[in-house]
Amino acid sequence: MTEYMIFTLLVFMLLAAVIALESKDLLSSIISVGAVGFMLSVIFLFLKAPDIAIVQVVIEILTLVILIRVTISRDIDRKSVV
Repeated sequence: MTEYMIFTLLVFMLLAAVIALESKDLLSSIISVGAVGFMLSVIFLFLKAPDIAIVQVVIEILTLVILIRVTISRDIDRKSVV
């Protein structure tokens, strides 16, 4: 049963990674990368590695906050120039 859940999460991770690569909107790409990181932490939980899952979540949250902040400020700068 666990193998099927891990395989399903891996498929969704692959789908989210492709969306992140192909998306034209930067915020959508960042959200897709966040989905990949969240699914990876769930996979770590299924593999009985809660310490690695916690570290993954913390790093993912910090990275997403920084990326969203940079993206929003970049969009504001771009709109004020145009």
